[in-house]
Amino acid sequence: MTKLVFLLVAMLFSMTGCSNATTLTLKATYKGFQAPTGIAMDNDGNLYVSNWSGSTVTKIDTEGNHSVFADGMGSPAGLAFDGTGNLYISDYSKDVIYRVTPDGKKSTFAQGFHTPTGIAFNQSGELLVTNRGSNEIVKVNASGRVELVAKGMRTPVGVVEDLDGNLYVTNYGGGIIKVAADGTTSTISDEFGRPGVGIDTNDQNIIFATDNGDDCVRRLAPDGTTEIVVDNIGGCVAVLVHADTLYVGSWNDGAVYAYSIGAK
Repeated sequence: MTKLVFLLVAMLFSMTGCSNATTLTLKATYKGFQAPTGIAMDNDGNLYVSNWSGSTVTKIDTEGNHSVFADGMGSPAGLAFDGTGNLYISDYSKDVIYRVTPDGKKSTFAQGFHTPTGIAFNQSGELLVTNRGSNEIVKVNASGRVELVAKGMRTPVGVVEDLDGNLYVTNYGGGIIKVAADGTTSTISDEFGRPGVGIDTNDQNIIFATDNGDDCVRRLAPDGTTEIVVDNIGGCVAVLVHADTLYVGSWNDGAVYAYSIGAK
């Protein structure tokens, strides 16, 4: 599938939604984005959203004010902060990862990827990157050296590491793949209509992942079964779990919704 087809398909996500969704309380709505694909939060509580079709990353401060934090990119997708407050951005169309310092200085951190999409840091401080175009997961160390982690994915677009060192990968081609700490891979869930970029975990080791084929967010159990926690999010792509809040990005609405996560 070409990059153009990926864009067109993503904009035509089904509007039928999922059934039997858990009701979460909507806390806030942030609007005015252009295909929000990645969401991240810094240590000061400021929210960052990548505008996939707008070539920018937007910063929303704690008062709700919007500003352009980074620009001059092709198709910014995944976002992730390191331990010192630098923001990393995967550029889907330019095949690079950028690093942006807290004061907004942007530089190329690593390059030579294959349509990099979702990104996340592992517990060792290495950046995990989904190589959508080559069906691989790679990791990048602090000096920018790239190392293969897993291959044979099905169009991977999102990745996260749990507290036990296992990786969970959302595949646009279908299903959630688990890469165990010992490197073995298995399909842990096929309950998704079409997994999206967004996948994250909280401090209780609970995995949340977007299902943009069914316009919802699912909570993934250890046995691979899922529970719908947010429904009817047209073009559901991005997700972030922070403290007691679930942030969800919608391509159809150009919005990010913040939901309160109650006790399980």
